[in-house]
Amino acid sequence: MKKYVLTLLGATMSILALHAQDELIYSQYHFNYYLVNPALAGAEPCHHLMLSNRMQWVGMKDFPMTQLLTYKGRVWKNIGIGAYLYNDRNGYSNKAGGQATFAYHIPLSSGRQYSKKASYDRQLSFGVSLKVNYFYINTKKLYDADPTAQVDPAFANTDGIGVNANFGVYYKDNGGFVGLSLTNLIPTTSDIYGDKELPAPLTGFLFGGYTFDIGARRDKYIEPMVMLKMNKYLEVGMDVNLKYGHEVTRDWGYWVQLAYRHSWNTNNIQAMQLMPMCSFHWKGLNVGYCFGLDLNNLVTQNGGTHEIMIGYSFCPIKHFCR
Repeated sequence: MKKYVLTLLGATMSILALHAQDELIYSQYHFNYYLVNPALAGAEPCHHLMLSNRMQWVGMKDFPMTQLLTYKGRVWKNIGIGAYLYNDRNGYSNKAGGQATFAYHIPLSSGRQYSKKASYDRQLSFGVSLKVNYFYINTKKLYDADPTAQVDPAFANTDGIGVNANFGVYYKDNGGFVGLSLTNLIPTTSDIYGDKELPAPLTGFLFGGYTFDIGARRDKYIEPMVMLKMNKYLEVGMDVNLKYGHEVTRDWGYWVQLAYRHSWNTNNIQAMQLMPMCSFHWKGLNVGYCFGLDLNNLVTQNGGTHEIMIGYSFCPIKHFCR
């Protein structure tokens, strides 16, 4: 009985990990919108490097942990590129992979100089990405309590590689911005469960917001933003964000934000998470922290979700470079 319980637990966690790649990347977009929309690669005339570590459900055994390294930048005229590498540990499964992006930006207004390259008040951007994911089931750990146990026949393979693609479009007009992206454009699987495995679902992300400059020197701003996520199974999620930022001097500033996440799935309409977060920058150096408080039944079973971010922007920044 113990062997079957362990097998069921491991298979369940593995299935969640197989279909949670977009969720784990999506959950970290607050510091970098490129993670949900490839059109953001090079949308600002700058180069950005970012490293983050996300620890989910801290306190639970084998809690999920994700490390993410991201780059995005404008490399030539209106051409931008981007990439990320990630490593995810989730119970009995491990996952790693990356994404490479090409983006093209069309200026719709005259440029203004933030640096040696022009930034535009109005701009339309397009981006396309290719991503590769490697998935591995740690069967040794899964059956550690019973060394004589055999690998469950439900596993066609203990590891596999999946290839997929994303597409995004992004438009900004002075303080307003809106983005639409689609991921998992190719119906492929990682071939872990053979013909029983469903392809990663086609998923769309839609976000929009507006930056309101306030203060006599226009050195402060308020930015409301809404993010919607829906896949082909009509599973719907929504984030509502409110950000306040202050450029204290030419060299340093900060922003604080409160995000609320809600599920609108037909059989699961409920509040999911409340996320206060903050970020500080000194010249090009950026440091951020996000705390996620579960609002469902998991709130009493873990110490929340913690994410730490450190990054560097190779240009003077105004507001938050999405």
